[in-house]
Amino acid sequence: MKKPLPKTALIIEDETGLRLSMAETLESIGFEVRACAGAEEGLELAASFKPTLVFCDVHLEQGDGRTVLAQLRADDSLGDCQFVLMTGDWVGASERSSVDIGADAYLPKPFTFEEFRACAEERYRQANL
Repeated sequence: MKKPLPKTALIIEDETGLRLSMAETLESIGFEVRACAGAEEGLELAASFKPTLVFCDVHLEQGDGRTVLAQLRADDSLGDCQFVLMTGDWVGASERSSVDIGADAYLPKPFTFEEFRACAEERYRQANL
């Protein structure tokens, strides 16, 4: 039996209140969390932190979640992380299109924290299969 991956998560979300609430939710279920508002900082944190899960908004004030996803998938040390795209933009984003570009899951906004927690737990379970 393989050793479980660390319960680590990175949140890239430019809405401060949402980012903090998401971090608190993950910490309450045992995750070590790093969080930031922009794509560039998110990529830097991912490179140093090596998260098991990444939650990233599609539309960021500084950058784009699709670009973050592509860059993480291209990195051998990060390509296997579970990546969840989040968006409230119902035009041009869908679960199918998110999976087609390499995301493991799609979380439409607004979401409840129960939905968020369930998504995190499922993605962590999938990471350990």
